[in-house]
Amino acid sequence: MTDTTQQIALGGQKIVEDLRVLLRDSEEMLRLAANVPGEGVDALRNKLGTHVESLQSALGDAQQNAQRRYRAATVSTERYVRHNPWSSIAIAAGVGFLLGVLTAR
Repeated sequence: MTDTTQQIALGGQKIVEDLRVLLRDSEEMLRLAANVPGEGVDALRNKLGTHVESLQSALGDAQQNAQRRYRAATVSTERYVRHNPWSSIAIAAGVGFLLGVLTAR
């Protein structure tokens, strides 16, 4: 995986995590607003309910997108390894050597 691909993957994970936090906070606000009487609060509850639904939808879409990208990266990696076995072995050996040098320090 290239640096750009890794950054995109990390960015996608960050977006999904941010959506989860936002969804949790919105659900908490909706729960708290359920105990408060008043006309203005009813409108707030409806708006928060709509917001929570849209966040759940966005989170589901983001997770599906991340899974699709992960599968595509897995297929590409597997294809590369099958077509370039010696290069893959050399890369793995080099990474193993570097990790060995770093952990020996």
